[in-house]
Amino acid sequence: MGNLPESISIRRFEMGDRGMVNEFFDQMVGESKAFFNRSDGNRRNAMRFFDGEAPNTDYFLAESGGVMAGYVFLWDMDKGVAWLGIAVREGFKGKGLGKLLMGHAADHARVDGKGGILLTTHTANLRGQVLYEGSGYERLGMHTSGELLYLLRF
Repeated sequence: MGNLPESISIRRFEMGDRGMVNEFFDQMVGESKAFFNRSDGNRRNAMRFFDGEAPNTDYFLAESGGVMAGYVFLWDMDKGVAWLGIAVREGFKGKGLGKLLMGHAADHARVDGKGGILLTTHTANLRGQVLYEGSGYERLGMHTSGELLYLLRF
C-alpha cells in the first residue's frame, strides 16, 4: 500500500462532472464492473445527481490530475444510519485511496449526526472485505440480497 499521488482531492460532485463520472464508469472492467457496477446500476445511480433526482444521497469523487480516481456515496441520509457505496479506479487500487474515501464518508456521516454506516459486498470481493474490516466495519452476516452485510458504528 502507498504511493498515492499527493494531488488527490476529495470533493462533492458538481454539475460539470457528468463527463468525468461517465468516463470513470466506462473504464471499469473485471471485478470493479462485476462487484460494483453490475448491469450499470451504480452508473445510473450516479447520473441521478446530474438529473436532480437524488434526494438523501451525498456523492463524492476523488480527483487526481483531472481524472476521477475514486467514488464514494452515502444514501438514506434522511435515516439514522446511512448506506455506503465505493469504487476505486484500477490504477489507484492498493495505494490507500479506498481507505481515504472510507474515512471521508465516515467523517461526513458523523458530522451529519448518523449513528453509523451500512454496506453490502459480494462474498467474492475479498479486496473489499479487507478494506471494510480494516476501516472498522463489523461483518454482521448475510444481507437478504445474498451479499455480506457490514456496519460501522459511531
